[in-house]
Amino acid sequence: MRMTELLTTTPISQRRSVRHLKKRVLTSFDAGKIIPLSYEWLHREDAVQSGRVRINVQSEMFADGMPMNGIAVNVYAHAVSQACYERFGGSIDEVNKSYSKENGAAGSVIPFFESNKAYAYSNNSVWNYGTDAAPDADTNATGAFTNEQTHQFYQTMGIHTQATNVNTTPVEAYNAIVNHRRKARSKSLPLRNAFDHTLAEAFWLNTGYNDIVADFDAKLLDGEVSLQGLTFQAPIKSLKASSNKTAANNDTFTGSDGYAPEQLGSTIVDEGDYYLFDEIFAELQTGGNATMSLADLDQARKTVAYAKMRSKYDWITDEYVINLLMQGITIPSLLQTQPILIGKKSTMLNFNERFATDGANLDTKVANGSATIDMNISTPRMPYGAVIMYTLEVVPEQLWERSKDPFLYTTDTDTLPNSLRDTLDPQKVQIAKADTLDVNHNTPNATFGYQPLNNQWKMDCVRVGGKFYRPANDAFTEDRQKLWGCETLNPTLSESHYLVKDLHKKIFADQVEDSFTATVMSDLKVSGNTVFGTSLLEADASSDYDTITAQVDSSRIA
Repeated sequence: MRMTELLTTTPISQRRSVRHLKKRVLTSFDAGKIIPLSYEWLHREDAVQSGRVRINVQSEMFADGMPMNGIAVNVYAHAVSQACYERFGGSIDEVNKSYSKENGAAGSVIPFFESNKAYAYSNNSVWNYGTDAAPDADTNATGAFTNEQTHQFYQTMGIHTQATNVNTTPVEAYNAIVNHRRKARSKSLPLRNAFDHTLAEAFWLNTGYNDIVADFDAKLLDGEVSLQGLTFQAPIKSLKASSNKTAANNDTFTGSDGYAPEQLGSTIVDEGDYYLFDEIFAELQTGGNATMSLADLDQARKTVAYAKMRSKYDWITDEYVINLLMQGITIPSLLQTQPILIGKKSTMLNFNERFATDGANLDTKVANGSATIDMNISTPRMPYGAVIMYTLEVVPEQLWERSKDPFLYTTDTDTLPNSLRDTLDPQKVQIAKADTLDVNHNTPNATFGYQPLNNQWKMDCVRVGGKFYRPANDAFTEDRQKLWGCETLNPTLSESHYLVKDLHKKIFADQVEDSFTATVMSDLKVSGNTVFGTSLLEADASSDYDTITAQVDSSRIA
């Protein structure tokens, strides 16, 4: 009989063990892609107590010496919980039932690990590469490591296998990271399929144009104040319409004045379901009063403030979750349903330039670049298991040499900032025209996007002049070979503004092979519930245990 009425839900205490995850990786890649460098799997209840990762990046030879524009190197470390994946629907119960191989809410067991799945662009479908023939015309082999499309992902990380069934959790984790970052960058970016094995496009830096957006919430900026007292009945008035029709024209009016608004003298607009009469109006000066109180103004301010807070949760698809968060209710499991950023470092490539030593080519030179990033990482306990993945992006700086100089286009003082006018402006937004990034745009006055008021006076641009000046017709000049030009003609605020598309390799001496090499050295100290056996000793001809046992007197005194 229990002498207490408390029922425990605390799991039993297990002796925590410590294991080290050490890895060295060598791989090659091209710029403009999100490169999966390496991953580690954490069992349920595992935690990274401490970890250190060093990543070295080195470029191949540049064709004409040191590049003139910077090349950025970005490294991310994410922890992707097993609860992140769509098949669990954000439900922790579904994750636990799946792990225990119990039926979920749909009446069947949800696989804790998916296997042998890949996404095909040709027919927008997910196929099983363990049993199915590849749907893409150029890849007809089966198997994860014989198919061209699926092989790229594993080959980048240097992984080999001959297994018939391959766990696709690393691929799901990679795409969860990419989709999470795309949601954070822009709502307009498309999301990748969870089983897409291709390498995703990297993100442009866009340092000077991050404030330009494709659309904005006007109500959130303006606010709306409701008017009280508009429930009265106001009289409707219209002008008398003259009639000059006769009975011969089947008109019943014979007088000079009529009361029908459709008579001669009024303007009628056919709106489809109704008619709009320009000369009919409501007289709101009689019948009641419309009022606006200070409480209404305060409500409008609060509504705008809460709307701005709510916009931070736009990435969440479930409306009820957003409502709970807006009520100040904590959802502990929500953190486990999205990738957790546990490390981020950025740097620029450092260049080394050297000249030829033979007399005939003393003016010939080549250069390469290198960068080193050190990162310390740790995680809390991951109750559902997780994948830790390191991703790398190498992206050249977009120059936008022909970006608009706002002062050069200023010929009237009315276009300069005016503190009084701008302070009283109820909607501090202005249109960013198409020539903001390129003054040679085919439609310079078209709308490129929207930006905060006077945003053009925050300068973050690049100017290239002299012999490196960009020709108006973009004709080839040898002096510009040092510039890794990656800007698009007639830019628009579309997917290509955020993601790297079709980055050329003309700046490299070898335009066929991979342009960059990366090495990864990682050492993680992981604590968890894993039970390890003791170290084994190699057996010899005679058993040491039996030798000692033979010398033990096991007799007892009766």
